[in-house]
Amino acid sequence: MNTPLSLALKLADEIESFSLGRCGPSDDPDKQYAYSRAFYDLSMRFVSAVKRIGDPELSELVSNIDLEFSYHIGDAHHLKANLQSVVDTLNELSSNPNYGKDIAISSAFLNKDLIIELKSIDVDRLDLSKLIKMCEELNDSYVRANYIGCALLIRAVLNHIPPVFGKERFSDVVGQSGRSIKAILKRLNEDARPIADLHTHILMRRKESLPSKSQIEPYRAAFEVLIQEIIVQLSSEKV
Repeated sequence: MNTPLSLALKLADEIESFSLGRCGPSDDPDKQYAYSRAFYDLSMRFVSAVKRIGDPELSELVSNIDLEFSYHIGDAHHLKANLQSVVDTLNELSSNPNYGKDIAISSAFLNKDLIIELKSIDVDRLDLSKLIKMCEELNDSYVRANYIGCALLIRAVLNHIPPVFGKERFSDVVGQSGRSIKAILKRLNEDARPIADLHTHILMRRKESLPSKSQIEPYRAAFEVLIQEIIVQLSSEKV
């Protein structure tokens, strides 16, 4: 069991057993503040630990919870009710003895071994440092359920890598690819890119819709194939 998971489970128990019931709206304001402050601090630690587990499902759950501090005890009770769904999900998921190992494999948007391979490549004509950094930040954003960041980073990579294949635009990279690869990369250009454009260019409205995991996850396989093709191309230049 990894350390963030162990800590999150410990804090989940503390949240469930926290005696908010001993303080109500009719109690002294100083008492309300003390209870609310203590529970808020505990909640912040719990949410931070949950995010560090690296499970996008849990990260998305906690990202939707309002953690703005209020000294009103009623708000603390409301926060506890919202956190209970996270606690229940965490307890359910962690009951699987392989949960920690499964998260390590599935939580990354891009297989971390591919990033390691990118770091091992040294070619004179191209500096891979920005591509590597974008891939690392993409994984970090995905784990934390920061899906706007994921969409923008996918598009940034598409705009950045055409010189690997001697092209200026990603559409040209798609066009020159073999039939099987072309069908995969085309999804990135025609589906993933418009999602990023939507969340980048649309003006503020009275009601906004935020990207979810379901908008981003379908492009994991295609993005992985793209990075594999980059590795193949650059590795052949080293020979």
